[in-house]
Amino acid sequence: MKRRLWLMCLYVVGISAGCAHVISPQVRNQATMNLALEEVRRNPDFYRGKVVIWSGKILSGENRADGTWFEVLELPADRQGKPTGSTRSGGRFLAKDARFVDTALFAPNRLVTVAGTITGTEQRAIGAVPYVYPVVTVLEMHLWPEEPVVVRDPYWEDRYPPIWWRFYFGHGWCW
Repeated sequence: MKRRLWLMCLYVVGISAGCAHVISPQVRNQATMNLALEEVRRNPDFYRGKVVIWSGKILSGENRADGTWFEVLELPADRQGKPTGSTRSGGRFLAKDARFVDTALFAPNRLVTVAGTITGTEQRAIGAVPYVYPVVTVLEMHLWPEEPVVVRDPYWEDRYPPIWWRFYFGHGWCW
């Protein structure tokens, strides 16, 4: 009985650890949750000093004397903070990390979750269009692992029919 109880507790802890958010609880407690990037772009001075957690895809990274700057396309996040493969975005923001971060690892098209303080805005051009970026000074940043590309055989189902096919038409392959 004790062994079962011990295994049940271990199972519950393992399940809950797998669903944990990637940003520490201390930073999440400070963060203004569900603060949209569009709101900050409209009124950046009002939100200056607020802690936010935004997720997205790295568009570019640059190492400078004052740290590493990332241009990030904001994407909606799931419960763990991982950006979802969505076509919706609130826009772009700049994440400034005071540390040196290797831009070969934090490369374009990699997914990140950034927790940081809004410190202002910076205007840059996207092509020929001027764009105002909210600037977030990084407190924590999580780089999500690259997901392997799965190449699916489009003719697999033609060669190997579903399992119900055998039971419906009898045992074995009925051709």
